[in-house]
Amino acid sequence: MYHFIVNIRGGSGKAFLKWKKIVRLLKEKNVEYKAHITQYQGHASEIARELSSGSETVNLIVIGGDGAVNEVVNGIADFSKIRLGLIPTGSGNDFSRGLKIPRKNPKKALEKILKSDGNQKIDLGRTTVLSTGESKLFGISSGYGLNAIVGTSINSARIKKILNFIHLGSLSYAFYTVQTLFTMKTQSVTLRFDDEKPVSYNKLIFIANQNSFCEGGGVPMTPKAQMNDGYLSFCMAAGLPRIVTFFAFPMLCLGLHSVFPGFMLKNYKKLEIESESPTILHTDGELMGNVEKVRWEVVPSILNVLV
Repeated sequence: MYHFIVNIRGGSGKAFLKWKKIVRLLKEKNVEYKAHITQYQGHASEIARELSSGSETVNLIVIGGDGAVNEVVNGIADFSKIRLGLIPTGSGNDFSRGLKIPRKNPKKALEKILKSDGNQKIDLGRTTVLSTGESKLFGISSGYGLNAIVGTSINSARIKKILNFIHLGSLSYAFYTVQTLFTMKTQSVTLRFDDEKPVSYNKLIFIANQNSFCEGGGVPMTPKAQMNDGYLSFCMAAGLPRIVTFFAFPMLCLGLHSVFPGFMLKNYKKLEIESESPTILHTDGELMGNVEKVRWEVVPSILNVLV
């Protein structure tokens, strides 16, 4: 038995078309299934919580984008009761990239799910706002600065709507990032990794804390990151003039940005940050507010995936 959480309004209509195709395939293969159609923001979390609160293990498949996956992950009451699969329909689809799930072929994605035993485990990340105690899990990334500003407002940006209409939605992140780079305020921050001594940096442009290797529709922030190694991967740009960051952006898109002074990559299990003033924080593109003190930490081998 497979339970499908379906966001039929996602992907500018693509999700509905893919779901219709999936239904035909399930019937052809005589696969027993139940569909749960999301009706409002947060509904996927409620469904996941209910399905993971019983005594049986549930095969739970998300038909949606990265936002739907984040809702589901944060709704799971008992991770030992869930084996999670994904048929991606979003414009970014970075969770599926990290797990090497076919993004443009729902038939292949479904076949991969049906063949899987669900025994592969992956890590998740946890973001905690230290001033309030608010905490959220993430499967892809959590960021501070430029990428957080872009990630939390890109869905309402006019450029994304235009590019989605002409089937180039994956480019919207790059366009909007360049625009934001030259208008945002930079920060001075103090970082403390694991049990190391705190270190301060000026002119912070962004911090990306990655579980997957990429965010923003395939931008390889941390090219060597793995979702099952027990670490989060860190990427920071600080102390750079904005124009230098702009010219480094093509190298970032190629995963070659570590050669530029001012970029820092590192693996860790726990990181705490304190900023001189509140800055936008996101988890998987969802806004967590303007905050000054944050902790990120890995939650190792918590999620069973159908891949």
